[in-house]
Amino acid sequence: MAILRCLVRDSPIWVSKYLTWRATFLAQTLMFLVLSDLGCLVLGLGSMSSIAISYGENGPVFCGLKPDGTHLVSCYGSNAAIIYATPPHFAFTGLTAGNGFVCGLLISSNQPYCWGSSGFIEMGVPQPMVNGSEYVEISAGDHHLCGLRKPLTGRRRNTSLVDCWGYNMTANHVFDGKIQSISAGSEFNCGLFFQNKTVFCWGDETSSRVISLIPKDLTFQKIAAGGFHVCGILDSNSQVFCWGRSLNLEEEISLVQHSGQVNVDSAPNVPMITVVGGKFDACGIKSENHGVVCWGYTVERSTPPPNGVKVYAIAAGDYFTCGVLAEGSLLPVCWGAGFPSSLPMAVSPGLCKSDSCEVGFYNNGSSSCKSPGTHICLPCTNGCPTEMYQKAKCTSTFDQLCEFNCSSCVSAECYSNCSYANTVSGSKNAKFWSLQLPVIVAEIAFAVFFISVVSLTAIFYVRYKLRNCRCSDSDLKPKGKSGNVSSFQKDSGKIRPDLDDIKIRRAQMFTYEELEGATCGFKEESQVGKGSFSCVFKGVLKDGTVVAVKRAIMSPDMKKNSKEFHTELDLLSRLNHAHLLNLLGYCEEGGERLLVYEYMANGSLHQHLHGKNKASKEQLDWVRRVTIAVQAARGIEYLHGYACPPVIHRDIKSSNILIDEEHNARVADFGLSLLGPANSSSPLAELPAGTLGYLDPEYYRLHYLTTKSDVYSFGVLLLEILSGRKAIDMQFEEGNIVEWAVPLIKAGDIQAILDPVLKPPSDTEALKRIANVACKCVRMRGKERPSMDKVTTSLERALALLMGSPSNDQPILPTEVVLGSSRMHKKSSQRSSNRSASETEGVENEDQRFEFRAPSWITFPSVTSSQRRKSSVSEADVDPKTVELRNLGNGGSNCDGLRSLEEEIGPASPQENLFLQHNF
Repeated sequence: MAILRCLVRDSPIWVSKYLTWRATFLAQTLMFLVLSDLGCLVLGLGSMSSIAISYGENGPVFCGLKPDGTHLVSCYGSNAAIIYATPPHFAFTGLTAGNGFVCGLLISSNQPYCWGSSGFIEMGVPQPMVNGSEYVEISAGDHHLCGLRKPLTGRRRNTSLVDCWGYNMTANHVFDGKIQSISAGSEFNCGLFFQNKTVFCWGDETSSRVISLIPKDLTFQKIAAGGFHVCGILDSNSQVFCWGRSLNLEEEISLVQHSGQVNVDSAPNVPMITVVGGKFDACGIKSENHGVVCWGYTVERSTPPPNGVKVYAIAAGDYFTCGVLAEGSLLPVCWGAGFPSSLPMAVSPGLCKSDSCEVGFYNNGSSSCKSPGTHICLPCTNGCPTEMYQKAKCTSTFDQLCEFNCSSCVSAECYSNCSYANTVSGSKNAKFWSLQLPVIVAEIAFAVFFISVVSLTAIFYVRYKLRNCRCSDSDLKPKGKSGNVSSFQKDSGKIRPDLDDIKIRRAQMFTYEELEGATCGFKEESQVGKGSFSCVFKGVLKDGTVVAVKRAIMSPDMKKNSKEFHTELDLLSRLNHAHLLNLLGYCEEGGERLLVYEYMANGSLHQHLHGKNKASKEQLDWVRRVTIAVQAARGIEYLHGYACPPVIHRDIKSSNILIDEEHNARVADFGLSLLGPANSSSPLAELPAGTLGYLDPEYYRLHYLTTKSDVYSFGVLLLEILSGRKAIDMQFEEGNIVEWAVPLIKAGDIQAILDPVLKPPSDTEALKRIANVACKCVRMRGKERPSMDKVTTSLERALALLMGSPSNDQPILPTEVVLGSSRMHKKSSQRSSNRSASETEGVENEDQRFEFRAPSWITFPSVTSSQRRKSSVSEADVDPKTVELRNLGNGGSNCDGLRSLEEEIGPASPQENLFLQHNF
């Protein structure tokens, strides 16, 4: 009885608790269904959808769910690891992809399953996996995968769990609040809260800044993460708002091959139903007509997005985007750069569902799902085009219907459609065209007649003016060795203005026969160096001058060799400095491309530092090494500060520092050089090129090229001079010289990095200063590195101290010690107007004072005459292990040496420690 009384007394409480539990359960179930639907619509760089794109060094792959309703996946592309590992019998809720791998969410277990190749994510079901975990959405970045678990119930119903696997991401995350969806960028993840529609992000924001730039006062319907940015559809007006690192590509940047906006934050002000993010761009589907619109930076020769077609779903890779055409074939279409050449397969634009479509979606009845009673829900079109009005709203069974407003027609299409709907307006339309058509035809005929008359008149006038002009063959021939050559050259039977007089005003034109005789027919006995794309031969001209002849290797890609040939000829013909390699002449006949330089008797700095001859190593004592560093710094300073426009070398390394018989240094190899912008703080958007170990990490990862990229390479060169170790030497545990030397220098252990071949000086203060300069040159952020003029000044002070001049007030050395070092004009600390504001902090903590300094382009008789000096072997060709990054690559040839594996530029793989992830 007591128990019954208690039950009767407490029955309202039990009923209330039961109703509360039942409402909670229904709410959680409803939210799970909503999240399952929304997961298909958030299509970021690696978000889950019915289609997914994998990219990377092994080629692109397009994967999609089959349109027959089986939820099986099919893939097409060039990555064999993905194609042959595609599971044939697994059904998936959705797909996502990253760099070299694809993952799907299994329908049977609601767990992720991955295939392909990745050094950071275990293929199959990723591990470690929490026992019994089930997920509603997965999202992949470059080298990681994250999954959003099913909503919790009970007391933890307002808590969300996200599990991640991969590079720097393997962890279980707990968030306060229900998460609607997640999306992954290259090195970070973002989520969208269900209740307040705000965004949160976590991960590495070094390259993106997405976490610090999150808009706090905006709410979103959907979000999509790109490579280094995030875009979201605003909850208020369905327009797109983007933020992240790609905002800082500089608004004033100008690309010759690109027109229009290059900033991903410049989204069009139109409502959209879906948005996706690529590496540096974004695309969206417009609400008005399901058309595609893209914005942001695109690489050269990119295919534009399709125009005039409807698209159901889109997904983004790194530099390309793909979508499913809104037609019966359901074939995919791709645009951008680097996508699969053809995609002969149909894919599903969505997932098959048995229940009715929710608000904002409709079933067109044409989707083929195997299971009876199932269908695919497609997003509704919002808004009607100009001159049209909404006749019927979007329902669960059909899309909205728009018709032309015949009372306000302006276009011919509107008049044409209205003529069938209304006989009265149709008769007016016919009457209008019957009156206007003859007038339009007459205007077109008159325009064609007028243009023809003007063109013929211009042609006859030009021919009349040129009737007495005759060109003789002698006018087109070069004038021998005088150095003055016609600006027109014969190439492949065509006469073209290849090089103007300014480019070759100091370069003598040689014939192929002259250079062939000087090098004994380019025999192997005359070869003194070889590289990936050229060979260098020692030769003696008829007047007795010893020269080095650089001969481009004959290869199918002649355009590449010709471009490098003209780049180096153009720059070296314009530049004149005591510490730049002196160009004597050139030869361009048929397919032959040859450059003639001074012959540098002592080879390259690389040979002295890393050669097997110990006597050659000891030949460069500390004074000579630091003197060579100062001379090389002066040459680079001239390129950055005195050349107009500035020149970015892009391949500063020890094998490109050549030494003459007097042990004076010259900077060589300008084949990869580029003309920088007048404002050095504005970066160039260029694909990486250079040599492993010397390559600026910021330039390699973000494609930001400035003069500070050369400063980083020079910092590596300083460490190489101090330690005698190669920039990359896999014989040591820490193969990268920067990662090995910088921590020791910061700890004050300078003795640990000095070259054991040489005895340390009695006072190591000068070498400590040089080591500190090197540390500042190899900082990760280009803005934090010093400019070359500050580096040069600090090195001069260190050299003066090393030679026994302890006074910092006398940093200027005599010309017999460092060539071109007489500084005669007054230079303040603000000499160069194109230095960034962050450089106000000097390389050394020195007081701001004036010093007498001659400009770096002043040369002296002992170094300016190429005829009185023996000169140089060429550039990087002296070192057979040199490997240069090219934008599109190039094939090997007979003169190519075997490339060292330690200097091959590989993909941006974090496990190979190629990112140089130090942050000083």
